[in-house]
Amino acid sequence: MRKYAARAAAAVKICITAAVLAFCIFDTAAVSEAVGSSIRRCMNVVIPSLFAMITVSALIVTSGITEILPDWLGKPVRLLFGMDKNEFAVFIFSMFAGYPVGMKMLSEESASGRIPKKRAELLSGLCFGAGPAFIYGCISSQIFRSGNAGKLILLSTVSANIILALIMSVPLRRAAAKQPPIRRRVSISADMLTGCVLRSGRAMADICIMIAFFSVMTAFFIRTGVTAAAGELLAKLLRLDRSCGEAVVAALTDVTNVEGLPRGDLLLLPFVSGAVSFGGLCVLFQMSVLTAGELSLRPLIMLRSAAAVLSYMISRMLLPYFMAKEVIEVSTASVGGYGSETAVPSVMLIIMTVLLMWEFGDKNADRSAYST
Repeated sequence: MRKYAARAAAAVKICITAAVLAFCIFDTAAVSEAVGSSIRRCMNVVIPSLFAMITVSALIVTSGITEILPDWLGKPVRLLFGMDKNEFAVFIFSMFAGYPVGMKMLSEESASGRIPKKRAELLSGLCFGAGPAFIYGCISSQIFRSGNAGKLILLSTVSANIILALIMSVPLRRAAAKQPPIRRRVSISADMLTGCVLRSGRAMADICIMIAFFSVMTAFFIRTGVTAAAGELLAKLLRLDRSCGEAVVAALTDVTNVEGLPRGDLLLLPFVSGAVSFGGLCVLFQMSVLTAGELSLRPLIMLRSAAAVLSYMISRMLLPYFMAKEVIEVSTASVGGYGSETAVPSVMLIIMTVLLMWEFGDKNADRSAYST
């Protein structure tokens, strides 16, 4: 039975791959528009909001700066969340730093042997957050034109993470390492900073490539009617308009697609909160790319699905209190741009990173030649 199931799964994969290939060959206009849109998102949103955070997170992990946290913090944190003080620092930082940052930090800690693999997989579902830059710059200001909307989304997503962390404290305490934690010496140097910048540049390249790929896949699903069918089903289940249902489905594929939601409709805030808390399939694949497949995504998917439900419920419960005095002009006009009027800063950042990689690589080559 398993043999036939494996063959059926392989056949389905081959058919989907062939269909996507045909789409890329015969509908080049749609593919070009999808890739161009993804590049604009990367230039105007992803790189400005994530590059610095990923660099700082890499520096935090590499330098061991979390060791300066007081030892007395470890006991209450372990009692409430089942984490040690270093894991708690990653948990707090990742909720406000952007989606891939928490997974990147956990992956580096696991690779260095400071966190067991299974424990890092459990923590990956908790150390997760969109970050204020994305929530305020790309959602609340662009879609709802309201700062209170951003506050509600951020509060609901952070609250969902904290609730899940309290629930997961029991398995985390059980999965705690038996040996004492490895103490590190706090050290920061110019070479360390350079290495963190280079690793961040490579990580950003991986993330942007995945965003471009999922943008093409989203266009493929739209052309084949998959998005429309899923949107119609979701609209019936959640009592939404069909267009809103399709936009929510697109957001669950890639959270940056929330731009497709109608402008100014406050009743959509709970759905946006749930989508932001989940992150979307594109973000999940970004996590897999950043860890090179070393960490299982199963705990992450399960915990983020639960977080999406919690975030939706919290947002729906608090919506009347946050938006009672809010007056927003509802507009169906498309709002162009992603919070930045020009992509020049992002382009310059990419050029500088590539030049730095080039120069740093030449120096390493010279050192290797000299040592031999």
